[in-house]
Amino acid sequence: MRSAASAIIVRGILGFSLSAAAACGSSTATPPQGGSGGGSGGTIGTGGGSGGSRAGGAGGPGGSGSGGTVSTGGTINAGSGGSVGTSSPGSSGGSIGVGGSGSGGTSSSGGSGGSPGSGGITGTGGASGGVGGHGGGVCQPGTQYPAPVLTGTPKLLYKPSGSSSGTYEGPVWVQASGVLLFSDMTFTTPVDPSQILKLTPPSAESSFLQDSGTNGMAIDSHGTVYACSHKVQGIVKLDFAAATLSTVVDNYGGKKFNSPNDIALRSDGTIYFTDPDFQLGSRTSETGKKGIYRVSPTAQVSLIDDTFAEPNGISLSPDETVLYAADYNANVVRTFAVASDGSTSNRKDFATVTTPDGFAVDCAGNLYVASGTPGAIQVYSPSGTKLGSVTVAASLSNMAFGGSDGKTLYITAGKALYSLDMNLPGYPY
Repeated sequence: MRSAASAIIVRGILGFSLSAAAACGSSTATPPQGGSGGGSGGTIGTGGGSGGSRAGGAGGPGGSGSGGTVSTGGTINAGSGGSVGTSSPGSSGGSIGVGGSGSGGTSSSGGSGGSPGSGGITGTGGASGGVGGHGGGVCQPGTQYPAPVLTGTPKLLYKPSGSSSGTYEGPVWVQASGVLLFSDMTFTTPVDPSQILKLTPPSAESSFLQDSGTNGMAIDSHGTVYACSHKVQGIVKLDFAAATLSTVVDNYGGKKFNSPNDIALRSDGTIYFTDPDFQLGSRTSETGKKGIYRVSPTAQVSLIDDTFAEPNGISLSPDETVLYAADYNANVVRTFAVASDGSTSNRKDFATVTTPDGFAVDCAGNLYVASGTPGAIQVYSPSGTKLGSVTVAASLSNMAFGGSDGKTLYITAGKALYSLDMNLPGYPY
């Protein structure tokens, strides 16, 4: 998000992300893999499948892998994800519970004789049943998705009467309620106020939460919405039923963040967010940095990068191995490699985009970048090949896939909300 004085656009857990070119072939969404669990036993078959994935809804509970009297000491491979199953006396190995969307397999029975199998070591997986990174239940791992068709024309859904300084931002689709939430920000002093609006398809708009102070938003696989709040200068969690916010984190080393802008969720509970100074307003920066931060599942905050001119949009690839981040003032989208523990490294330039703001990701892993000044969505394959663009409107700020089938791309541009029918689904923020 840009401030009122500087220009036209601004941008926008711990529950734990068109001149068309259809030349790109189909892609497969790949879920993140779970950790290993289990203990020693007989010769045991393989354990569960992959753990909580970005595409998979709420992580289920872990099953129990039984120990029993077994022969030579083997290793039980337990599927990660939900609560990890424990080893208990019994006969052959039981079924491993599912985590996220990756279902656990069934271990084969142990041999006779030998010494009793010891209790398994807890495997790694999603926190509290696996918080889905992109909160999507539409994207299915292992499914072949087509290249996006980018020849459609965005449809105006809602625009308030009269003129108003500011922008809409942070669209997020809440599948359980069948609604889209988005931030409505007004450019004024001393700090830009904002509220959360609700769209009930096809075009019924209403106020959801006044004075929210929010910008970018995201949702996990349990349906919990998290948001960047420049009001509290931190990350907040939304209680949807009560329409209230609670603060998750608001400082780095005891120093308040500037004005958190956009957010991405990983399936193990890690939060990534950008913290420019667009909505800092009359306040003084306590960190002295325009940073990109990571919040671990244990609430430890670490700085990823503080050299961006103005960090803005942020998102994860479907397999959670790549973190995308926009540098608004430098006109570039960059990537970081994401390790299994959520840490990042190996920063690279990914694409040159004029005033890159918010992101969206489809189920094939293609990245949609809101380019604010020309008012067009620029679409890139995971390898960085440009697939095409979609002209929307000036002050284009952000996007999210939604609708019952996940194939409606909702778009914010200035104080207007648009939709674009797509031929493949995507993630809800």
